[in-house]
Amino acid sequence: MYLALGILLFGCSPQRTASTGSATGKLSISCTTNIVKDLVQQIGGEHVEVTAIMDGPAIDPHLYTPSPKDINVLTGSDVVVMSGLHLEAQFADALESLENRGIRVIRVTEILEQSYSDRLLKADGLPDPHVWFDLELWGECGVWLAEELSKIDGRHADYWHQAATEFKEHMKQTVSEVKSILVSLPEKQRVLVTAHDAFQYFARAFGFRVEAIQGLSTQSEPGLKRINELSELLDKLEISAIFTEQSVSDRNIMALIAACGARGHSLRIGGKLYSDTAGAAGTPEATLSGAVLHNIREITAALKLPADQRQP
Repeated sequence: MYLALGILLFGCSPQRTASTGSATGKLSISCTTNIVKDLVQQIGGEHVEVTAIMDGPAIDPHLYTPSPKDINVLTGSDVVVMSGLHLEAQFADALESLENRGIRVIRVTEILEQSYSDRLLKADGLPDPHVWFDLELWGECGVWLAEELSKIDGRHADYWHQAATEFKEHMKQTVSEVKSILVSLPEKQRVLVTAHDAFQYFARAFGFRVEAIQGLSTQSEPGLKRINELSELLDKLEISAIFTEQSVSDRNIMALIAACGARGHSLRIGGKLYSDTAGAAGTPEATLSGAVLHNIREITAALKLPADQRQP
């Protein structure tokens, strides 16, 4: 598959450098995920035209392999923007080929590896790519993106830097809003169980204990031992709700519910969260801020016990 993509890439056109090639004079940018697309739209504003290859809530970026149609979109862009930290694992060869042809590829998490490596989480020696759930770190990715776009097209540098400043502030405001919603959820009830391990940054930022059935990537498969461990834990902690994810199959979640049932512990699905993707275009959840606020409302409503069941 990758060999075919490489042939397609190199056979399309000679090397070129990024230019404002769209008919409108705007910078044409292709993104990998819709979370990255939101970031580019927030920073680029009216001076960019943005598309995303994985532009929907049900697409899993860990597993998605770009098609020949996707490659045509990428090669027709002035700039390609990706998240990085191995999130888009199946894009590696294609993106390397794009760079070899002179197409600029921006990895927005590169700034985190350079300047905030002490704040990057790891599992099994690999960086956790789900950094957008640390909203303040994601704000720094916006600053980096503004810097990189300014190198490509300096005409709008002031606009992009101002947009990055405003985006950082917006991320801080979203953090404050999340914390205000969380006030109603006692700390002992902040146990979040999900399909795969996408919420560690979220847990660190907002004081949750997070347990996942799968690892950082949905390519990993949980064993019966992990299912049994979690069913025992949920029974012990008297947790009544777990969460599915928009971009991940609920097969393992259903297996965990069945394992809890076998123990006599009733467990239900508390809601469907955004993890590796934001929501559908045109919805409030299409932005990272909207997706995070959706998540926290779902989590709080599902984990909050009725007043007459709370411990004093």
